[in-house]
Amino acid sequence: MKRHLAALLALAPLAAAAQAPQARCWIDYAGFEERVPHLDIERCPGNDPTPEQGFCRIALHENSVLVYVFRHNEQAGGPCLIRIDRQYFNDFVGSHSTTYQP
Repeated sequence: MKRHLAALLALAPLAAAAQAPQARCWIDYAGFEERVPHLDIERCPGNDPTPEQGFCRIALHENSVLVYVFRHNEQAGGPCLIRIDRQYFNDFVGSHSTTYQP
């Protein structure tokens, strides 16, 4: 009987881990896509992150360019917003040119 109880107690952490809720994003791409006006771009400025790691979306706000950076996150079930970079428009095109080459 003690052996069975010890075996059950040893399995308890595994059962608890299996029932643990899945990690979630603070802001997932599905919610962002629906609610935030933006432009899709094929690669991130500076290639960070790479297309294998994630992707970026941009938006214009007054005289600034907002770059929304997403990383793929299997634990969360999809891409998560990890940061928003903001640059004045003139600085952005000065750094990245006025043309876009994917």
